[in-house]
Amino acid sequence: MKILLVSGGPALTRQVTTALPVDAEVVEVRTPQRGLAVLDEGEREFDVILGDADTHPTGGFYLTRDVRARMTDGQDVPPVVLMIARPQDEYLCRWVQADAWIVKPVDPFDLADLLAAVVSGADVPALPGVGVLGHAPRLGPGGGVTADRTTLGGTRAELPAHRQGGRS
Repeated sequence: MKILLVSGGPALTRQVTTALPVDAEVVEVRTPQRGLAVLDEGEREFDVILGDADTHPTGGFYLTRDVRARMTDGQDVPPVVLMIARPQDEYLCRWVQADAWIVKPVDPFDLADLLAAVVSGADVPALPGVGVLGHAPRLGPGGGVTADRTTLGGTRAELPAHRQGGRS
């Protein structure tokens, strides 16, 4: 797995690298602008871009929008996975069209599963704090994953009564 890691600092880099396979090739940069420059150089191909939404000066959301613009222009770009500070930032991930996202601090096992699924094109498992463009699990009041018709592919009537907010 070849990863372009856009990380704001060494603490997050340590969290991420503990989750990666031993044979993963990681190119780490500190800013979205440098990440885009690495992509523009074209010397390396990446399986995934893993970006910290809180990098300075512009952040991972800028990075994702720019990568999406390149895709629109016909460039072949890898999927983008964002690490976000809070679950409420999910809407920003959807707006910038990140392929997937995970809430920090990242759980190494969840991140490993997420990256493996995104790179292979498989379905992303429903994990707390993990989301995917188009059908993201949502965090419920207790922090657990809640399902809706988007994640299950069905209607609310098909959900068990306890998953419908108490309605029968």
